[in-house]
Parts: sequence; structure tokens; C-alpha cells
Amino acid sequence: MAHQLQLESEGILRLTFIGDTDRRGAEQLVADFTPFLDQATADNPLLILWDDTRGGKAGSDVRKVYADFNRDPRIGKVAIFGALRYGRVLGDFVLKLTGRENVRFFDTEADARAWLTA
Repeated sequence: MAHQLQLESEGILRLTFIGDTDRRGAEQLVADFTPFLDQATADNPLLILWDDTRGGKAGSDVRKVYADFNRDPRIGKVAIFGALRYGRVLGDFVLKLTGRENVRFFDTEADARAWLTA
């Protein structure tokens, strides 16, 4: 698995997944993501634009990471675009697990970005 993180204007963190994610990928995601999360606060949470157009399947280790991150009040809105059915099901699972409603799925990047900045 590979991922890319890039802080964009308006405080939006762009997260791009490339391929499947396994345990090692989950560990690397935590290491790479944590510095961005450490700069956020509950009053000024991190906005995430998640590009899943090239993403694959996520192992159980990664699903736990997603849930742990989403429980954190420093995570604000998460807009996911390009996810296949598997990704949408996984996202719904994480929302139910965390009790939050901060994640939305979009067909296009433009729609995802518009929701984040609204």
C-alpha cells in the first residue's frame, strides 16, 4: 500500500490511497498522519479530502486505524471521493463504530471539496 498526504490551502489535508492497505501500511499511515493531527484542535479540526480513486482493500489493521482516528475530536469533516462499493461499506462501518456523522461520500472531487469548505 502507498498513500500520500499533502496539506492544501484552506487547511485541507489531501489523503490519497494507492492500492491495498495492510498492517505495514497502517503503521506507516499512523506515522505520517500523526504530525498533521497534532497541529489540529477540537476547535479547529482537520478537514480531510480523501482520494480513493486508486485505493484498494483495507485490512483489519487499517480499519482499526480509521476508527481510532475518527473518534478523535481533532478530525473534522472527511470527504471521500472515488470510493467503490467496498470503500463505502467500510466507511459506513467506521461511522457506526465511532458514533460520528462527519464522513460523506462523493462521486467527484469538486463535490467533495465543496462540502468540506461549506
